Amino acid sequence: MNNGQNNQQPEPVNIKRDRGISPLWILPLLALVLAGWLVFKAVNEAGQRIKIHFNDAAGLTAGRTTIRYQGLEVGIVRDVSLSDDLQSIYAEADIYPEAVQVLKEGTRFWLVKPKASITGISGLDALVSGNYIALQPGEGKAAYEFSALDNQPSDTPLGQGLKIQLRAPNLGSVSIGSQVLYKKIPVGEVYNYTLSNNRKRVLIDILIKPQFAELVTNKSRFWNVSGMSANVGFNGIDVQFESLSAMIGGAIAFDSPDEGIAIEPNHLFRLYPDLNTAGRGIAITIDLPDGNDISTTGAPIIYRGLEIGQISALRLDEQRQKIVAHAAIEPSMSDLLTTGSRMLLEEAEVSLTGVKNIGNLIRGNYLTLIPGEGEKARQFKAITQDELQEQQPGVANFSLYADSSHGIERGTKLKHRGIEVGRVKKVQLEGKRVRFDVIVMPEHTALVRSASRFYLDGGIQASLSSKGLDVNVPPADQLISQNISFTSAGSTKIQKSYPLYKSQQLAKLAAESLHGTAKLTLFADELPPVSEGSPILYRNLQVGEVKSYALSRDGVTISIAIDNKYRHLIKADTVFWNRSGVEVEAGLDGVNIKADPISTLIKGGIAFDELAGVSNKAGKRYKLYPSLKDAKGFGLLITMTADNAKAISVNSDIRYQGVNVGKVIETTPDFTAGNVKITARLFPKYAELLAKSNSYFWVVTPKISLTGAKNLDTLLSSYIAVAPGDGHYSQTFELGTAEIAKSGLTVILESEERGSINEGTPLLYRDIQVGQVVKVSLGELADRVILKAQVEEEYSHLVRTDTVFWNVSGLDVTIGLTGASVQSGTVDSLIRGGIAFATPEKQPLSSIAKPETHFLLNKQAKPEWKTWRTAIPRH
Repeated sequence: MNNGQNNQQPEPVNIKRDRGISPLWILPLLALVLAGWLVFKAVNEAGQRIKIHFNDAAGLTAGRTTIRYQGLEVGIVRDVSLSDDLQSIYAEADIYPEAVQVLKEGTRFWLVKPKASITGISGLDALVSGNYIALQPGEGKAAYEFSALDNQPSDTPLGQGLKIQLRAPNLGSVSIGSQVLYKKIPVGEVYNYTLSNNRKRVLIDILIKPQFAELVTNKSRFWNVSGMSANVGFNGIDVQFESLSAMIGGAIAFDSPDEGIAIEPNHLFRLYPDLNTAGRGIAITIDLPDGNDISTTGAPIIYRGLEIGQISALRLDEQRQKIVAHAAIEPSMSDLLTTGSRMLLEEAEVSLTGVKNIGNLIRGNYLTLIPGEGEKARQFKAITQDELQEQQPGVANFSLYADSSHGIERGTKLKHRGIEVGRVKKVQLEGKRVRFDVIVMPEHTALVRSASRFYLDGGIQASLSSKGLDVNVPPADQLISQNISFTSAGSTKIQKSYPLYKSQQLAKLAAESLHGTAKLTLFADELPPVSEGSPILYRNLQVGEVKSYALSRDGVTISIAIDNKYRHLIKADTVFWNRSGVEVEAGLDGVNIKADPISTLIKGGIAFDELAGVSNKAGKRYKLYPSLKDAKGFGLLITMTADNAKAISVNSDIRYQGVNVGKVIETTPDFTAGNVKITARLFPKYAELLAKSNSYFWVVTPKISLTGAKNLDTLLSSYIAVAPGDGHYSQTFELGTAEIAKSGLTVILESEERGSINEGTPLLYRDIQVGQVVKVSLGELADRVILKAQVEEEYSHLVRTDTVFWNVSGLDVTIGLTGASVQSGTVDSLIRGGIAFATPEKQPLSSIAKPETHFLLNKQAKPEWKTWRTAIPRH
């Protein structure tokens, strides 16, 4: 039964309605915003829609044909359709927003297609990507409908560059696309031409490529090089063709003197019809002598065989007294045009003795420029060959006298030993004698001496004596014409006049007898079989005799006397040898016996001659060799300095690439300097090549280690190797102990102590030998040890400015509380020692070390150095 307390009713609950926005609405809102942004982007990127009228639709493709401005795409064709009257084509295109500002009334459009012609290929990019529409911005109000041009506008260059104009009387064979050449290299092209305002000239617009714009200056000269040119002369017909494109399509060439300055765009130049009329070069005038026979059609002006200018015109001066040539000289030769320079008239010469410049008989004479010192000049006077010789400084002028002219005339050659050294410039009577004024060239004046004898040299000469009939037949040119020859004797003073003898025999008879002798001292280790009065021979001719001989502390001295008239035979490379007895040479090919003259077999004798590369003196005394064979085989004495001579002995070889080139002849200690002097001789045929200041000599000894053996051929006897140098002449050298790598990198290592480092200690990179120590020495202040090392050329790039070096020789023992640590390098480094190096791992790498860079040699390596694995490229 329920009582009243259990009959309670539930209380009503108030339900409130949520009035907020549901999160489900966010998704539609985002979609709406995205759609709006896409619509805005599409409208914004669509740019400006325009219409372009074309005569035909060839090459136009909707959605593919692009619109470009200077190679940059600025729009695309969207639709191609016919116009309402069916007479033309309309292309609807979108211009991208960034290019809309170019759409003006004056803007021009044209279709670009690939084209090929004799002058070149254009529109080549259209061949790959298809035809496209080119755009050229213009002026005016904004416009959105245009008519396309049939072709590229003629006043629009093909690209960027320097625009200039040329003025010419007519167009000739030049056309649009014709090349512009500089030293036959295409540097631009013609892009337009038109008539001038007065319609009397043609204006040609050309574009020079940007990289060549600096070649054009205010001094530039332009000329037409189309077609071909021909020159007819004695040497034949010289026909010159330009390139095929220049012949058919036309071309323009230009050059620019160095003194020109840069120009502004659209500068106006004159176009000359050809090179000769271009006026290129420096204008000069030349006074010519009468009868010059200079050609008025471009006679050349020559310098050292090269044409440096041309004569363009010949005129009389205002007073009509002389002929003046107008010419142009290459601008690069302007420094030759000075007041001291002369113009030599090169004339044809035809005579019985020869022909000179025979081509001038047809082509006309020409001029040769002879440079001189002085101020700048533009006016010159041409001189003849005779005038040139007489004007040369240092020429010798004197006279010869004879009772008759003997057929000598102006121009007769003056010779010495068959070589022309001068000529006769004038022949005249003086009283009862004939006077010949002669001139000798400066380089030969030293041949004319105070006792010189002059004689006629020509025709067949015969003399009869007790020895028989002596007939002398001279060369063919002397049979035809007379020459004057002379001897060279006496002091250097040149007399004002000399007698002219009819023949060489008369000149010899008239020559004064030369008296007196020149004394020389010879040195030999022992006295050869000679005595007082023994002959001194020069090529079997006795020129002196032995005067006396005496013992000296180190050998024998022999005094000899040479007749003064043969004193000139003693020269810097004269070598003396014993010429007594019989010389016997035996070999596999037989026995060769050579007997000296009877006089030397009886009395003994000494011979001499010039032998290049043979050491001929011992101090101030001439050396006397036992025989000619010994003299030829001796060679040149050199001296090498070494710290010691342990591996070197007398007769040790000097070798180059295994070939013997010399021998050691003496080793002498120098107690003052604390070293050893090694005297050696280089064989004659190698002496000149090896006796250079930077030739390097070093001792080659056997090297045996656990890693291998080297130079085993020196186990029995060491030798000295040499690397030839290219410096000046020298006979003193330092003897090294290790080979220097050629073309390697030399570095200097500084250490507190030498340790186990020696010359030859290897330089190691990752335990591979890449070089070696070549020299160990104390520093200038003796506060450190300086180690000079060379890295082989193929490994020189491994050494950088921050490379570290450390000693890896011996053992590194470290003892601490935790025990002992023993570190060592390779077994080879324990025996030979070694220096290791490494480069830090960082990018970019430091620059390659320069030669002679100094580095610190650390006693041991830090742990991180051995972990570096730096990648180092060769370049």
